[in-house]
Amino acid sequence: MLANLAAKLSLDINDENLAIRAAQIRARLGEYVLMVASQMVLAVLMVWLMWDKVAHFTLLCWIGLLYSAHALEIFFWWRHRQHTRDVRECQHWRNRFLIFTSFSGAVMGSAAVLMFVPNDTAYQALLICIILGLSAGAVTVNPVYPASMYLYTLLLMLPLLFSTLRVGDATHTMLGAMLLLYLLFILHTGYGLARTFALSLQRSEENVTLVLQLIEEKKTANAARQIAEQSNLSKSKFLAAASHDLRQPMHALSLFVEALKSHISDRSGTAILTQVEHSVDVLGQMLDALLDVSRLDSGVIAPHYAQFSVQQLFSQLRNEFAATAQEKKLHWQVAPCEVVVYSDALLLERILRNLLSNALRYTVQGEVSLRAYVIDTVLQIEVADTGIGIASKHLPQIFDEYFQVGNEQRDRKQGLGLGLAIVQRLSQLLHCQLQVESTLGVGTRFSLKVPLQLSNAMIKDAKKSNQGSITT
Repeated sequence: MLANLAAKLSLDINDENLAIRAAQIRARLGEYVLMVASQMVLAVLMVWLMWDKVAHFTLLCWIGLLYSAHALEIFFWWRHRQHTRDVRECQHWRNRFLIFTSFSGAVMGSAAVLMFVPNDTAYQALLICIILGLSAGAVTVNPVYPASMYLYTLLLMLPLLFSTLRVGDATHTMLGAMLLLYLLFILHTGYGLARTFALSLQRSEENVTLVLQLIEEKKTANAARQIAEQSNLSKSKFLAAASHDLRQPMHALSLFVEALKSHISDRSGTAILTQVEHSVDVLGQMLDALLDVSRLDSGVIAPHYAQFSVQQLFSQLRNEFAATAQEKKLHWQVAPCEVVVYSDALLLERILRNLLSNALRYTVQGEVSLRAYVIDTVLQIEVADTGIGIASKHLPQIFDEYFQVGNEQRDRKQGLGLGLAIVQRLSQLLHCQLQVESTLGVGTRFSLKVPLQLSNAMIKDAKKSNQGSITT
């Protein structure tokens, strides 16, 4: 039991707990001057109060001894207050705490004997209040080293307990019992505070370690992300540079399939040729989409801004999709728009064509519309349909590559799911704000806000030379 108590009271210092122990010692050193100064001022007041009750020589010797002890403490504090860097330096401070607190506790505790006035309860009460205040301050202000704290409190309180019980009457006996109870309580409280303080330092140290680990993990993740982005950019630049070479064989394959039509006359051969032609068309569309995304990601496409009327673009799109809408028996509506905007006509056309193509593809009945409104300094172009709609949980994903609503089986006849990814990239390239609203089973509305005037960002882009092109 005594060994267990000694282990709890000791301040073991090793490499594993050095950070916590050093923090404890630094906390104690941070309060050193204040604690010593307060005791020195208190000693002067005690001598002044007891000057007419206690022999002057005794009081002067007592205060001289106390001041000598505190002067020695301040000397060591001034010279070694920064020495808490390793185990050896911290161990030295642990030993100094034990010596200094023992000596100052014994000197302050001796006041309970030297300044105890047997026949004057007022002075006794004053002395008791002073010593109780010192003991309470010791355990609340200095919960660092339990052993030195216990030793200081015992050296402070036991002489007072002895002087009180030595009087021998019932009142002082009861007072002694109360002082003993207070001593036990204050020691228990001090030990609890010391444990709490040490635990808080430990948690703080663990938090610092976790933060450092998180910082290192974030650095590693950022480095990996940069490598991945660089790799993706290199891939995109390669595909963009090889765009012409990759499209050439596809174009040649289309010509060969067209040439085969005149050489095949039987029904089975014609059916197979039709399937081959369809597969070539789908493959060509997929390759075009992949190459378009790569060129956009690589930054080789620069917008060419010019002022143009939206009506010409709307008329072209109305005629282009009229046959598809009529074939599906949909109400196809394109509202007139004579507004003039600043943008890249070809890239804006590609955005609207992709949106209209999706709207017609996923609308079985009802209508598909294209209209525009002037709102402040932008023209808001809307593509709306009464199609299958998009569930709210899927809305954040629709602009991701290869994501397709309602194509969980990955039917390649429905494409790769790159249309909206291209739309988003082109919108960002043209500095247009793209929004989508959709209700499952009701329909979808895409809104594109096109600037009516050139912005600073658009002017900066306009200075770029060698505008790229994109497959339409």
